[in-house]
Amino acid sequence: MVIPNHRINEIEKLAEFIASDFSNGNLTLLEEIAKDEDVSHYFDHYEDAFDGMLLYDTEDLNFHIHINIDNGNNQFSKRGRYTFAHELGHFFIEQHRLGLKYGLLEPHASFHNINQKNLMELEADYFASVLLMPREKFRNVSGGKNFSFDTIFKLSEAFQTSIIATLIRFSKIGTHEIFAVISQDNIAKWFLRSDDFPQWPFKFKVGGALPRTTVASEFFTTVDSKHTAIQELSSDDWFYPFDNDNRANRTMYEQCFYSDNYSYVISLLWFK
Repeated sequence: MVIPNHRINEIEKLAEFIASDFSNGNLTLLEEIAKDEDVSHYFDHYEDAFDGMLLYDTEDLNFHIHINIDNGNNQFSKRGRYTFAHELGHFFIEQHRLGLKYGLLEPHASFHNINQKNLMELEADYFASVLLMPREKFRNVSGGKNFSFDTIFKLSEAFQTSIIATLIRFSKIGTHEIFAVISQDNIAKWFLRSDDFPQWPFKFKVGGALPRTTVASEFFTTVDSKHTAIQELSSDDWFYPFDNDNRANRTMYEQCFYSDNYSYVISLLWFK
């Protein structure tokens, strides 16, 4: 499931316009946006029911955003900011808001999911990404000749967004060609690729094992092999490069990010 291009353009213009009116430096002021629209919001305990939910109250005729702190969505966390922005997306995207207001859509629980298949959720995710990381500001911070995972870390801190959300946004509007693979227990779970990265066939399948010669695979298969430094490798460690693509002969770099509990690893690939 992908968002049609005309919808992407509409959502981007809307989110960029709102962000331009409610910002402090690089940070978008989500609470100020909700206050300006008379949308109440609550950070509370909802166990594992959802990350966020937008509800329309037929008695007070107002919208309310509920954000679940039991899933790590506290008021000042990166996850909480993304959830808040996602629910604001449901409010500002007209089809979502009117559908909820007039009972054409059932209120539904929103969850963080990198493999999202629901179009409404994809649209709200895209809105959140643009609202939190407006194009011009994002590219200004991401610029520079030297690229590495430090670039993503810097952006993540500047915009208070998660590493994964920042990577996804960078793959769309960033200043460097990238490829990233998220893996768990040596299994590739998901990948993203910027439009300018080579369209080479992979040496892995989503749901299958990582190529043995990669840094990420070494982490899962060798004791004490956590490498956070930039590693040089050949393109054919991860891909089947096309012979007529001169990038096949360029040095590729891989750098890994490990989640706090090592539940997943992100392999970031790029060329200099």
